[in-house]
Amino acid sequence: MKRLILRILATKFAPIFVILVGFFLAFMISVSSPKPKKGIEFPKPTPVFYQILKKQNITLKIETNGEVRPLNEINLIAQVSGQITEAADEFVDGGIIRAGSPLVWIDDRDYKLTVISAESNVAKAKKLLDREIAESELAKRDWEELGIGNADPLTLRIPQLKEAEAIVNAANADLERAKLKLERTVVTLPFQGIIRKKMTGIGQFVSAGSILATAFSTEQVLIALPLTDTELSYLDLPLAYEGGYSSSPRVKFYSYTSNKKHEWEGRITRTAGSIDPPTRLVYVYAEVLNPYGQSPPLAIGMFVNAEIEGKKIENGFLIPNSAITDESLVYIIDDEDYLRIKKVEVLGADNDNLVVKGTIKEGDRVVASPLNNAKDGMALTPILLNKNIDG
Repeated sequence: MKRLILRILATKFAPIFVILVGFFLAFMISVSSPKPKKGIEFPKPTPVFYQILKKQNITLKIETNGEVRPLNEINLIAQVSGQITEAADEFVDGGIIRAGSPLVWIDDRDYKLTVISAESNVAKAKKLLDREIAESELAKRDWEELGIGNADPLTLRIPQLKEAEAIVNAANADLERAKLKLERTVVTLPFQGIIRKKMTGIGQFVSAGSILATAFSTEQVLIALPLTDTELSYLDLPLAYEGGYSSSPRVKFYSYTSNKKHEWEGRITRTAGSIDPPTRLVYVYAEVLNPYGQSPPLAIGMFVNAEIEGKKIENGFLIPNSAITDESLVYIIDDEDYLRIKKVEVLGADNDNLVVKGTIKEGDRVVASPLNNAKDGMALTPILLNKNIDG
């Protein structure tokens, strides 16, 4: 046998022979090796991250944003006609105006003459009234001395007396009208504000109703903030709400300028009475008092972020969004590391967490990582997730 093997190895069939021998030996080893004994295989516990529940008093917060708009914006309009003879230094684009301070003076000479003429008419009317009073008294005495029975009103000059009184009233009204027009030759702004755009200047003739400038108030500003109906419920406010400034929900506004965060505070004073059809959102309106008296000012046109202070939840639990299912179920790990599925009520949101209450208690371990095909009683390998979710 040995010589035969050596002769085969010396021929060209040696490689094929070696391969066949190798296959034969491998087959013999696989056939002769012992088979493993089959037994019952138990499923391995599923590793999950968990957090420990802590009971807290939580104030809900809603994040949104909006544009700063003036509460009052008007067209400054001339109420009398004439040539502008003078204008205040602040009557320019961007000029800061105090409430009631004169801005524009319209030529008042004609209006002064009208006042003088009206005063003269009042004096004439009063003189006529005095004469009619005297004549009426004289007619009354004459009738008492010579007449018999009741005197006719015409005899006592009562109609003439009433006419004289009406003439005096009309003359006084003309005088007041003339004084009012004279007063209106000085144009003022009814509130503290800023000139947005100047439309005219010195030397320009303006008619009654001409727009002199546009201006907006700086005493307070208005910011419309869009919310979903769910977010509105976090504020515990109805549609068409209107409340006092001090008793309304607080809002913190913030914006970044030159990589620096600036903050302002305001209040939600009212809510819209309807839902916006295109967006299906509800607008709430916040007011900020004295926005230009702060540093930096909360300027008109700024786009700001807002954090609204909502209702307070007592003895609630904060859990991460990943710990709750669409059916408001949470996964709790019991003392023996088995899964227990429990129903909760979602009361609000706080950043990336949800505020819930239900059949859970302080100290429970809630699964914070995704868990597919979860079944009540399945074995788990809990791993503590080191993340603070305190409110």
